[in-house]
Amino acid sequence: MTPPRLTVITPSLNQAKYLERALRSVLDQNYPDLEYIVMDGGSTDGSVDILRRYDHRLAHWISEPDQGQSWAINRAIERSTGEVVAYINSDDYYLPGAFEAALPRFHDPTVRWVAGATEYREEDGTLETHWIPSPPPGLRGRWVRGPWYVPQASSFWRRDVFDEFGLLREDLDFVFDTEFGGVRPLTFDRSLAVRYLHSEAKSAERSRFDREYATQVAPQLRRRLAWWERALDFPFRAQYRIRARLGLLGVRKRWFGGRFARR
Repeated sequence: MTPPRLTVITPSLNQAKYLERALRSVLDQNYPDLEYIVMDGGSTDGSVDILRRYDHRLAHWISEPDQGQSWAINRAIERSTGEVVAYINSDDYYLPGAFEAALPRFHDPTVRWVAGATEYREEDGTLETHWIPSPPPGLRGRWVRGPWYVPQASSFWRRDVFDEFGLLREDLDFVFDTEFGGVRPLTFDRSLAVRYLHSEAKSAERSRFDREYATQVAPQLRRRLAWWERALDFPFRAQYRIRARLGLLGVRKRWFGGRFARR
């Protein structure tokens, strides 16, 4: 069976010390129908020299000032031609065999989102978290309140998901890809990618993600719930607020290590 055309997008800004590793992790998959797009935000650290070396293997790359990470990814999605779309940050990387493990699952026409596991590794290579995604628990109100996450680095989406739900939110800095609440992922436990935990990474401090989600995303998602979904979720939401006021939610965060929830 013919594999689906895959578009991979890498946004980057002054990540020369990691960029080539990310590029090679995509290109060395030797996927037969790959469109690789790199959106560099005008780096001044040697990233452009790296991109020039790989010019013949990239479908498109650009290096100029942009309006942020989600803006860059969206411009790449708009020009993409792949049936399946994924994005990997320039300081992260795919593991060998990732595409071979994930892409055949799209032969089922009902599958629109595939998510494998992600390894979160410290700068010395130590494994901090092995995040195995799982299907969302309970009713949709629980997903909004929780919230429920899937590791982005190991996610692949059908292009038509963006056609239906829209592109990434350009007004957000951290949780701009949490809008696809109507699509359930097909999850499995094979590790597909590594999130690299260095001090300069956006993901180094989980609280920034939590704060942006709670103030700018959750209220909008809650309004999209049907009235009966909000009614069923009311007692659980009240309990959640009480736990938050008592500081009991912090126990969970401390147990999880402060940065990444183990799933």
